[in-house]
Amino acid sequence: MPGRTLVVDACLVITFGGTGQLDLVSGGDHRVVIGKRASAEVIHAPARPQLDAALENGSIDLESVDLDREAEQEALARYDSFVAFRNRGDAEVIALAATRGYIVGSDDAAVRRRVRADLGPERIAGTLDVVVWAIRDGRLSLAGADAFLTKCDVGPHLLRTMEASGTSLEDLI
Repeated sequence: MPGRTLVVDACLVITFGGTGQLDLVSGGDHRVVIGKRASAEVIHAPARPQLDAALENGSIDLESVDLDREAEQEALARYDSFVAFRNRGDAEVIALAATRGYIVGSDDAAVRRRVRADLGPERIAGTLDVVVWAIRDGRLSLAGADAFLTKCDVGPHLLRTMEASGTSLEDLI
């Protein structure tokens, strides 16, 4: 994903921030933003202090839908109309991606389905994608990736899914 912008939702920040490794999301050669609504959903330590630090040092930017731009206003209204996203950060994140060409960073199943349907499969990335990018960039070792996936909230599920499909991290790199 070199050079692209990744707009993350709260769940991705919580997953990486919960293990003290939010820098794996923000440390590559891509720009990272979080929607204002999604940012407000990250409330607990250790993720919140890490997000605050990333916003302060500029490794993650805070963005909102520009209500003066009709296309962005319409996109936000559209995604807010879905019960699963109503008044949540996810609606704003998807609206930002839809109108600005960003890739959505999320592990939320409803978000992933909607982005695939509306924007295409190449416009969604999750925890496993971020881990693979970090390994490819040399910012994370294979052993470090295994350790991260073992302790992060979605990691055990991802590891079971890879095992069931006969896939390994090495295969993804």
